[in-house]
Formats: sequence, structure tokens, C-alpha cells
Amino acid sequence: MKSFFVLVALAGLGAGCADRSNPLPGLMRLVVEPAGQAFDLVLYPATGARINSRLKPTIELEGGGRLTLDSPSMTADSAYFAAPPRIRLARGQGRIEGTLRVGVCPPGQNVCQALVVPVSEPVPAT
Repeated sequence: MKSFFVLVALAGLGAGCADRSNPLPGLMRLVVEPAGQAFDLVLYPATGARINSRLKPTIELEGGGRLTLDSPSMTADSAYFAAPPRIRLARGQGRIEGTLRVGVCPPGQNVCQALVVPVSEPVPAT
């Protein structure tokens, strides 16, 4: 009987630590915004959701590079972004292909979820 409870406890622990490859719908959206001769990638949280600033949102590009989104505006405890994180990039050809890794706290919750989200965004032409 004791081994049954240990097995149930381990199964629950594993479920809590599982990779969250399928993010909850509507927690955030990645938007391309024009910025003169460049463009910004901006990560907007859903109303009431918060983006973790201690583990900055990063797009791991298929070619091996990384794009880290940031914002100078944070909450008083520096735990969350007070303004949407962004990164400015040069215009060009092609797409931004990769994987976004981000911590998001759903509305009304104090625990962030580590999300892994595929990214495929067109790059505005010059």
C-alpha cells in the first residue's frame, strides 16, 4: 500500500514538472510592429496575464542564434514586465523561425508557467 502512495506522489510530481509545449490559448501574442527602417517584435500578454522578467523571453532561432526580448519597465519587485518586452530588428527578407521560451503567469495566478511556443513570423521587407 505504501508503494502505491509513493507511485501516485511521483506521478503528480512528474506532471507538475512537465514541459508545457502546448501553451494555454490566449496568454500572449507576438506582434511585428514597423519602426522606421527597422521593426519591433513585441510580446503582448493577455489582459491580466504577466510575463516573467527574471527569465527574459527568448526566441531560439533555427539557425542557432537567439533573440531576447526586454523592456526597461518592470514591476516594483522586478519580477514581471510592466510594459511589453520587445526587440528591434533590421528589415530584410525571409522569416523568423524558431522557438519562443517564456514564463507567463495566467490571470489570477501567482505561479508562472514555462511555455515553449513555435514561432514563424515574416520579416518586413526593406
